[in-house]
Amino acid sequence: MESLAGDKGYKHQLLQDALRTEGVRPLLRHRLFAAYDHAHNARLDSELYGQRWMAETVFSAIKCQFGPAVLPRAWDREFRELVVTATVYNLEQALKQ
Repeated sequence: MESLAGDKGYKHQLLQDALRTEGVRPLLRHRLFAAYDHAHNARLDSELYGQRWMAETVFSAIKCQFGPAVLPRAWDREFRELVVTATVYNLEQALKQ
C-alpha cells in the first residue's frame, strides 16, 4: 500500500507515525480549527484523495446488502467477518458481469 486516504476521523498522530514508518503516505484531512488547517487540506494530493469516493461507495453498498453492524467483539473475529463479507460482495459483483 502506497497511500491511505481517510476523513477527519482518522486524523491521529500515532496512526500517521505508524503509516509513515511502514512507508505509507497518509492522505488525511485536518479538522478545521485554524487557518493552517485549511492550508494543509489544500495541499493534499486531490487526484489521490479524490478517489476515496470509490471506497466509500462500496462500503455503503456492503452495509445496505449485509447490514451496518459487525457482530463479533474480538478484533480478529471482526477482521475475519469483514474479509468474508467483502469477498462475498466481490464474488457477487463478478458474477453479475
